[in-house]
Amino acid sequence: MSIYLDEKNPGKHKPFDDAAPDIVEYVRYLEVIAGKSANTAFSYYCDLRGFSRFMKRRRGLVPEDSEMKDIDPKGLDTAFWASVTKEDIYEYLYFLNRECGNKKSSTARRLASLHGFYDYLVNQVNRLDADPTAAIHPPKQDKVLPKYLTAEQSMELLESTQTQSDFPERDYCMVTLFLNCGMRLAELVGMNLDDIDLENRQIRLFGKGHKERMVYLNDACMEALRLYLGKRNTMEGLLPQEKAVFITRRRKERISNRRVEQLVTGAMKAAGLKGFSTHKLRHTAATLMYQTGNVDILTLKQLLGHSNVSTTQIYTHLQEFQVRAAIEENPLGKVKKPKASSRILDTTEKETGETAEDSAPDEELSAVPMKAFEGAAQDGIGLDSSVLAMKPDANAGNGNS
Repeated sequence: MSIYLDEKNPGKHKPFDDAAPDIVEYVRYLEVIAGKSANTAFSYYCDLRGFSRFMKRRRGLVPEDSEMKDIDPKGLDTAFWASVTKEDIYEYLYFLNRECGNKKSSTARRLASLHGFYDYLVNQVNRLDADPTAAIHPPKQDKVLPKYLTAEQSMELLESTQTQSDFPERDYCMVTLFLNCGMRLAELVGMNLDDIDLENRQIRLFGKGHKERMVYLNDACMEALRLYLGKRNTMEGLLPQEKAVFITRRRKERISNRRVEQLVTGAMKAAGLKGFSTHKLRHTAATLMYQTGNVDILTLKQLLGHSNVSTTQIYTHLQEFQVRAAIEENPLGKVKKPKASSRILDTTEKETGETAEDSAPDEELSAVPMKAFEGAAQDGIGLDSSVLAMKPDANAGNGNS
């Protein structure tokens, strides 16, 4: 994890100063003026430091055989950025693809970092006259559907949090919120006690760019929160001023992003689920709500905290059974072939002795109704609270958290 970002305080970080002055000032502009999150600012910062290292080697400012990670990204001034050409940018994109093995999405983000940086230098602070990235477009992205868990796999994951954790109430609650609310990892880790309103069944979240939104709680979330908060608030040694919702058992402080990822990965492994990350739980919540909860795309956009509906549209993919059901619901899907008559020209080849009247249409296939899991939109994905209450309080688990 980065030495800059503070995992326990996702909105904070150490000063960004290990780069050229123009880059440092640009990142501060992103956070203070443009209102970008610490995570976004850090990503752009890393991208621009990487470009600085590439350009130093390309221009011969360091030995040709220097490892990229060993090149000091500092020491480049505004005149240097003015000397960068379109050819330099293309060579950088080629380097990312061929030598670094970047996916198209990663390459596009690094190009976006350069676009933003040069737009800042040209249009915001007027330090440069020309933008070498202006006419360069990102690579065409592959349209890959988001990977998500089925409802059955989600239930298996919830069950595994009860057997693979030293703090099952906490881990079950976190996974329940991921699966039902579609919140981001940083949003869950950054939650404070005063963000929860159990009386009105809602949680206040702060998403990307410090955008605030309210997420409503279904029955599964309410039950999971009550069980966990009952344990959390009676923990011995917990300081009254600790405001984080999710805390570690040993240190009694806000849990980190990395620790949540470790816990979720462990629970997934125990449930036999491979190839899924913590962020896939957000995909799961969005997909299940769209497919089975009768949620329209604009409502889903608001719930997920997306700025643009085009981002939300990746969740509108349909499962095979939905496509099949749509075809079966076509009003023309039950129309039978009319019998031959004197007014119909029948050009069908018939075997000897067979007439058009003898050629009966196939028996009509009745559509099998596709059931969504009942009550999912209202009750949410969760386990029976009586089962959870019976689970022993396992203090000796698989690692301190």
